Amino acid sequence: MFKKILTHKFISALSLVSCLLSLSGIAWAWVALGNVADATPLVLHFNDMHGITHVGGFAMLAFMGIFGVVIAVANGFVAVALDERDAVLGKMVAVLTLVFSILLFIGFASIISVN
Repeated sequence: MFKKILTHKFISALSLVSCLLSLSGIAWAWVALGNVADATPLVLHFNDMHGITHVGGFAMLAFMGIFGVVIAVANGFVAVALDERDAVLGKMVAVLTLVFSILLFIGFASIISVN
């Protein structure tokens, strides 16, 4: 399996960047919200029309980041398997995984800025 990962360097690099974005979002939230998260609930979703619609703790943020890492790893293996059959589909899965990891990181940034 490691030979497959090493032969598909582009997909492996994108998967690694996706994992690092999710992990860095967790780390950034932990550093920025460490003192706040212990005392008060965090605003996790805010809407202009309805106001605050979802609050929670740091455990929910950690769950979102860890779930993002798990999905990035699983999609990396799927992308490697698809790249062996069709180069376009494998690269497309890897790029879409990166896009969603970027969106998850932006979500962490917005949660940090709201709180």
